[in-house]
Amino acid sequence: MEIDKEKIEQAIVESVADSMISDGDLEKRIKSAVDARIDSHFKASGDQQIQDAVNRAIKAGLEHEYCKVDSFGRKSGEPTTVSKELERIIAGYWNTRVDKNNGTPTDSSYSSISRAEYVMLKLVAADFSGEMKQHIVNLGASLKDSLRGELRSTLDRLLSEVFYVQSEGDRELGKPGRSCIDPAQTGKA
Repeated sequence: MEIDKEKIEQAIVESVADSMISDGDLEKRIKSAVDARIDSHFKASGDQQIQDAVNRAIKAGLEHEYCKVDSFGRKSGEPTTVSKELERIIAGYWNTRVDKNNGTPTDSSYSSISRAEYVMLKLVAADFSGEMKQHIVNLGASLKDSLRGELRSTLDRLLSEVFYVQSEGDRELGKPGRSCIDPAQTGKA
């Protein structure tokens, strides 16, 4: 009897493959590995494709040419695009003449400026006002501290000149003081 080595090897491989395939845990691991690869591939390429498609749709929508129509559906005006119309509206908004005191639109050329100028003036004024307020507060604090020091010094000097008695505070400050009072001379004898 002759043993066919190839048939035995093939039978062993088929037996191992059948036992591995019938094992539920291996099937779950293979499925999760395949799902993970599909997810990573989709994240890598799908997100970019979606973003590109959205960008193309937005650009096409903004650059699509149309013509305005009146209430009867008849064309009125020249063909335009959404982006050109937005540009026109925005430019019109910023170039509108407004009262320089309160920013309300006006037809008057007297005391009116463009809305862009009005907004910039308000921003600069608010920034300047905040900066000036901070400088004034800093100056006030410095003046207060200087005035306090000067008043202390002047008060100490005046008290020492008026009262020639050595006080507890004089001893702490190391000032000698005098123990008798010298009245001012009046000129009458």
